[in-house]
Amino acid sequence: MGRNATDTRPFVFRQFQLFHHQSTMKVGIDATILGIWAQIHDKEHVLDVGCGSGVVGLLLASRAHCFVTAIDIDKPSVEECTANFAFSPFADRLLAEHISLQEYGKQACQIYDLVVSNPPFFTLGSASANIRLGQARHTLSLTYADLITNSFSVLKPAGRLIVVLPYSNRNFFVEQSRVAGFFLSRELLIFPRRGMPPNRVYLSFSKIASKPHAEMLNLREEDGRFSSEYLDLVKNYYL
Repeated sequence: MGRNATDTRPFVFRQFQLFHHQSTMKVGIDATILGIWAQIHDKEHVLDVGCGSGVVGLLLASRAHCFVTAIDIDKPSVEECTANFAFSPFADRLLAEHISLQEYGKQACQIYDLVVSNPPFFTLGSASANIRLGQARHTLSLTYADLITNSFSVLKPAGRLIVVLPYSNRNFFVEQSRVAGFFLSRELLIFPRRGMPPNRVYLSFSKIASKPHAEMLNLREEDGRFSSEYLDLVKNYYL
């Protein structure tokens, strides 16, 4: 499901292909599931925060006739994302910009139906010695509070915020979102291997209160094989 670090071939999905060699974060399971699990509808406008190579936006555009604006503070990632968008079948519905969410929130003219993000994961510990990788992996330039409050301001009254996080950060993020005015509507717990505790969680928030819907997904069986439920989720996207 991945590529060797020295492999410069494009990552090929059924609906498109993309390069991810310049981007801080490569195509991986977290982003792929996010692009498949997030609810999306025709004519919706999406803001992809921390877009990297653009995989989440491309997956969303392949699933519905939506319009995606992708932003990132890492210039090489945005350049690669722009090229991937341009060569995709959905080029006329995709745009990438080199800008932070904080700055974008101050000047945004568009109000969105969906904000989606695979945000910096780590709030504790030392950042990577690689500055670009540190910004991508640690909440140095985009805190959870920044993500939540700026997303709230650019979303329509019925808009949604969808993120993937370490499971250990779930309660903290849900509480911060509640304070900002969001309500949890869906969540997907990711178990890395059947029988192990969850290590990831996908959270979908709305400005409208509703009863949360909980789902679970085992990525692998006890023997290490990908589970049938995971393969069923990605079968229409991975080759």
